[in-house]
Amino acid sequence: MKTFAEKPVDYSEDATYITVTTQLGIVLLSDCLLLALGRFSYLHCHDNVRVNIDGIIRLIEQPPQSAWIRSRLPARPVDQAAVIARSRPEAAAPLRRLHLNESPYPPSPHAIAAMAAAAQNTNRYPDPSTKELCAELSTRTGVAASQIVCGHGSEELINVLCTLGLREADEVVLPAPTFPGIPAAVGVRNAVAVRIKLDGQGANDADAMLAAITPRTRIVFCCTPNPPSGGLMSAEAVREMAQRVPDHVLLVVDEAYHEFGRHADGPDVLEILRRRRGPWVDLRTFSKAYSLAGARVGYALCSSVEVTDAIRYGKTMYGPSTVPLAGALAALRDDAHLADALNAVARERARITEGMTRLGLKPMATAANFVSVALPMPAIDAMTRFHELGILVRDWRDADHRHEIRVTVGTADDTDAFLGALRTILQTTNMTAVDRLSGAVVQRG
Repeated sequence: MKTFAEKPVDYSEDATYITVTTQLGIVLLSDCLLLALGRFSYLHCHDNVRVNIDGIIRLIEQPPQSAWIRSRLPARPVDQAAVIARSRPEAAAPLRRLHLNESPYPPSPHAIAAMAAAAQNTNRYPDPSTKELCAELSTRTGVAASQIVCGHGSEELINVLCTLGLREADEVVLPAPTFPGIPAAVGVRNAVAVRIKLDGQGANDADAMLAAITPRTRIVFCCTPNPPSGGLMSAEAVREMAQRVPDHVLLVVDEAYHEFGRHADGPDVLEILRRRRGPWVDLRTFSKAYSLAGARVGYALCSSVEVTDAIRYGKTMYGPSTVPLAGALAALRDDAHLADALNAVARERARITEGMTRLGLKPMATAANFVSVALPMPAIDAMTRFHELGILVRDWRDADHRHEIRVTVGTADDTDAFLGALRTILQTTNMTAVDRLSGAVVQRG
């Protein structure tokens, strides 16, 4: 048996066992149970497999609860942007959606054509191994196809990693604030999220995160560029994490905004991770730079086949589905379309940043497709005002950052509309830093 856990599964004679026969479905299910109990333990199944399920037996023998399906999470932060959007009358003009970090541009024409063609085959289940897409990703990343696994967006893969790697009271070190799906997945397992504040540049604080690791730490999450700040970890910071996170702890780097980070001269995270001795996972997605948010395709580049197989056994068997897979493959091969999108985002991101600065604000340095800034008013009030002016933006949904908003980079028209609305809102709050009305709009290049 191979294990990344500091304590392997107990196979002593006085332990509680279950015998698994050669029926394939039962073998796979029990293997998954072993992964969950052993924290990434992996066993090759033969004719008979003896799996320690003492923890499962204790769970089953507990008295039934009156609401057994109730959430074990505290309530998620209210999505004020969604609440505000739902309050808009149906007859009102369409809103500018600058709150979800979606691409304002359609996918590659090749991806659209591929998805239309694939729709004719949706009477058949998709390839559960996503062989063709993994092969293309392998060619482009240098990671073996056997060490790549695809999911319904990278969020599904985050959930699987937490399900397999965590038990109650285990600790997970993560940046704060960051992608909300990470602390939510930790909470579902009744594990402890050790939140580490961002550094002064809005990036993950490597030194502080490393100092927070204890014997109870099972997973360390990094995000670069980090939402909602947009801060980019330096190569040295990534290298410190790769080298100093203990070998028995899983290091996960969420690179949902990978393409934007590299376009902004960010470090090659994958190349650094390859030198790590312990287990690691590099998460990426087609939702952002490839304009496929509605398709829900993400993937994990893993340190070993054992980690990849663990994720495969923990996730849904079929997925992503046929149409999204076809779109992702075609989009991946259209380098020119991706380059055009990245250049356009960089151009409008610069206009937004310059426009905020001219209005007397201090936008945060960002390498992603969004810009964050602190306002002289509560973010929830600003969101309401922006909504009245036909624009959706997002607050940080973090108790320590009640004045920060995040705006997605959109089209040139979106930039004009946003900066005009921001100017109006700041004027009505008597912000003296606004010298002149014309300062808000930066001329298009």
